[in-house]
Amino acid sequence: MPQFMPFRGLRYTAAAGPVSELLAPPYDVISPAQQAALAARNARNAVRLELAEGGEERYAQVGALLEHWLVAGFVERDPAGMFYVYEQSFVEEGQRYTRRAVIAAVEAQPWEAGAVKPHEFTMSGPKDDRLKLLEAARTQFSPVFMIARDRAGQLRQFIEDTISSRGPDAEGATIDGDEHRLWVVEGGRYEMRRLAPLLAESFYIADGHHRYETAVSYWQQQAKRGVDIPRDHPARFAMTAIVAADDPGLVIRPIHRIVPRPAPVNWADTLGDAFDIAGAGSIEDLASRPAGIEPLLAEGPGTIIALNAEPGRAHCLRLRSPEAMASRLPPGRSERWAAIAPNVLRYGVLEPLWGIGDDDLKAGAVEYTHDTAEAFAAIASRPATTAFLINHVGIGEVMALADQGERMPQKSTFFHPKLGTGLVFYPLYS
Repeated sequence: MPQFMPFRGLRYTAAAGPVSELLAPPYDVISPAQQAALAARNARNAVRLELAEGGEERYAQVGALLEHWLVAGFVERDPAGMFYVYEQSFVEEGQRYTRRAVIAAVEAQPWEAGAVKPHEFTMSGPKDDRLKLLEAARTQFSPVFMIARDRAGQLRQFIEDTISSRGPDAEGATIDGDEHRLWVVEGGRYEMRRLAPLLAESFYIADGHHRYETAVSYWQQQAKRGVDIPRDHPARFAMTAIVAADDPGLVIRPIHRIVPRPAPVNWADTLGDAFDIAGAGSIEDLASRPAGIEPLLAEGPGTIIALNAEPGRAHCLRLRSPEAMASRLPPGRSERWAAIAPNVLRYGVLEPLWGIGDDDLKAGAVEYTHDTAEAFAAIASRPATTAFLINHVGIGEVMALADQGERMPQKSTFFHPKLGTGLVFYPLYS
């Protein structure tokens, strides 16, 4: 089971500026325009560490910048090992949610150890980038997002007791309007005893697979170079926000697919053996009443809305049965794996229509968005484009597949919103 511990975090001081000016999203969702906007908010915004500009020299520059901030008093390290209770409040489809976590240091073990379980595959490029940054700065800037079942309820109770006891030690709002609050709790024996039931749980990565794998690679490379990395060394751990699986703010968005090609003329005949196909009106009409999308998708987890397969029209593709997909799947896959929406689309639609396989996906044959409006906008701006709206994958399926050792394709889930970067950093040295 995963080991975790409090850690001496590195946090902004009042001299750095208001917390709202300092926070940023994690690197993998920051657009160039957003990067510029964040950097303009404050000279010490976390984006300058998390996603620095430049070429290979930028990694060393981040290390030097962080050291400058330490000397200048813009950041300082907590005097003892702490747990950090973290709360995010946000609005999703008109409803306000709150998601809560405990940020701790979780032992970064290779996947085969089984203590921490992945649910998606990763790409090598981001891991190379994150490793270079770790080696230069010796600090993790963004937490990995993990889920724990919390069957004893101690994680949620610890969080609720902390939040109800006093006001936050830091709070601010990001440019997207999300609110972030942090409570700092010294991690003594009493706190460890309260959280000890988590030691009997598996942890599941919701977001941050690349960062977690990079944390593993970092300490392994240090050990190969002869650096002494004992089991309790900070470099053996990954800064992690642990969220209870039953947290009411655990929102997962679907990730829709955009294919920058027109559909074949015989698309309906090609898909007709596996799907019942029905018209869903014009794309313009559906885009103007987004509330009509959910009832269509709710007809079944394998239901797909195709946009522009027939120019200007929307269609509802209803999977007839799991057996209808059987001949199209790679061998050795379970029915549960085959039934999730990204796989129904991949093997039931994308391959039969365009022959899109793994190499094509890696080459960018498919675009992704978790924003329905962006899918409609793609169709409007590029008429020779086909888009597909799909259902999200629930947290139960995420954990069940991880328990089976089956990973989903990349871009299968979007846990919303992303965790904030900048409330606390994690030094990899004592």
